[in-house]
Amino acid sequence: MSQTSDMVHPAMRRLHWPGVRSVYGQLLALSLLLVVVPGVVFAWVALGNARSALEQAVGRQLAEVAQDAAEHVETELSRAETLLRGWARRLPRSALAAHDVGELGRTLTSLQREDASVRSVAIVDLQGRELAHGTQRPRLAAASGSWREAVARGETVLVALPTDPSEAVFAIATPIADDAGRGLAGVLIAEYPWDPIDGTLQHAQHDLAVLGLAVSILVLDRSGRVVGDGAWQEPLGLTGRDLVGDGWTAPALAIEKARASYVRETAADALVGYASVEPSRLGLVALAVQPIADAVEPVRRLQRRLASALAVVLIAGLALAALLAARIGRPIRELTAATRELARTGTTSHRVVTSSHDEIGELARSFNRMAADLTRARDDLLAASRMALLGELAAGMAHEIRTPLGIVRSSAQLLGRRIGDGDARNSEMIDMIVSEADRLDRVVGGLLEIARPHEPVLESVRLGPVLARAVDLLATQAEERGITLRRPLGPDRPAQCDPEQIYQVALNLLMNALQNVPRGGTVDVRTIAYDGRVGFEVADDGPGIPRDIQESIFTPFFTRRPGGTGLGLALVQRIVATHHGSVSVASEVGHGATFRVELPAAEAMP
Repeated sequence: MSQTSDMVHPAMRRLHWPGVRSVYGQLLALSLLLVVVPGVVFAWVALGNARSALEQAVGRQLAEVAQDAAEHVETELSRAETLLRGWARRLPRSALAAHDVGELGRTLTSLQREDASVRSVAIVDLQGRELAHGTQRPRLAAASGSWREAVARGETVLVALPTDPSEAVFAIATPIADDAGRGLAGVLIAEYPWDPIDGTLQHAQHDLAVLGLAVSILVLDRSGRVVGDGAWQEPLGLTGRDLVGDGWTAPALAIEKARASYVRETAADALVGYASVEPSRLGLVALAVQPIADAVEPVRRLQRRLASALAVVLIAGLALAALLAARIGRPIRELTAATRELARTGTTSHRVVTSSHDEIGELARSFNRMAADLTRARDDLLAASRMALLGELAAGMAHEIRTPLGIVRSSAQLLGRRIGDGDARNSEMIDMIVSEADRLDRVVGGLLEIARPHEPVLESVRLGPVLARAVDLLATQAEERGITLRRPLGPDRPAQCDPEQIYQVALNLLMNALQNVPRGGTVDVRTIAYDGRVGFEVADDGPGIPRDIQESIFTPFFTRRPGGTGLGLALVQRIVATHHGSVSVASEVGHGATFRVELPAAEAMP
């Protein structure tokens, strides 16, 4: 097992799905949740609303189609009714009164020749007995007698005929008034084929099909039986079918309601528009039928498009989330690595770099500031430790060296007075002993000053006068060396400091600059102020300080100047540290050096 894992390429080990516990994985999971859940909810609501709205729109359209079909049927029936009423008025009343079958038959035959659309015509009495017929006997023997009461009231009605799917016909009965106009001489019944009506419905269905609507238009009688349809592509085989018996509710609703509407027929899984045919006494109903699958096909297409769009959005969202997670995760990983390094070594080898201005960027910047503060605090702690050790050494030296050193100096001076000025070589050696004893005393004093500085007496002080005082003191010395000492002081905000100790810092920095700048050089003194810090800079155009020794120049005894003690800059750093400030140097070889002292700003003075 270990051998196999060792054979895996290191790059492949990094290619793993991030755990949900990681920020990267949580961002991806959150993005997936934010994309999928709203997308699915939106699609579900949108598709549901779209389906409902589409069903309503299709239903209203089907109701309009059914209304148009009912008006077409009404037109055909009105034409047939008008024709039949006219024939009833033209029948010879004398032949009716005498029951002259021959004359009545000839009259009916003559009338039938005037309109070839009439299949058969006959005269019957109110009991349904035939008195005479035209060229063809109608199917009245089995005809229902429910039309008699309506005819007796003087109405023209539709007569129910025996069901015969092979023959699509309908019959109309109209009363024949007697000579006096007060009674009925008989009933005139005519059969008409459904072909003209079916042709009209067929054209309507064809026009709808051209528009992309597969709609079936049916005509039903009062009982719910299909008496006509407009199938134009292939026979539907619905003629004679009892739709009410099949569970359809549209026929009853069409008769019950006065206006066209629509209903969803669960029994047929279809949307059905319905409208009654006027006159309503005929009891005919026009239906426009479209299967639900065809009606909602646009919604299904929309559903497929939404699914594709959701997939695209999901992929794009995950890709964007991955980029965002990587962008957010990178500084977090860098912060984690830098934190571990800081905990392990006490410092960091690099800054956490981020270009964002959000909370992550602020966290990175805060970490960098914290790391810099910790590094500075560590350096200060190390410096304090060194100073503490130096203080102990200095205290020991002051006790062990100064007393013998004083004896040596006094003895050398006494010896010089005894020898007198006669021996120049001896006098020179005695002067050297005294001079070196004084230098050693100054070194010990400097060590004591660094190791055990005086506690600063802090007050609100403007640095301008303090720096001007130091510049004035050294102006003559600078002039003697041919060095220009300038003071473009700049902003002068008050600092919280001990003015005498800061004066000593300024003197040391100015003396250091004057000792390193060649004749003809320039030294500038200027104040600074920013972000709650104030201070000053001492800049010169001397030879500069190499980068490899810039961090060592504040170390005690480090000096490049012959005869120097290397304690001046160490004392500067010590005094500034006791003020909770900082001192730094910026320099390039051949371009001079700038020493920068930063101190805490005091509250604004009135």
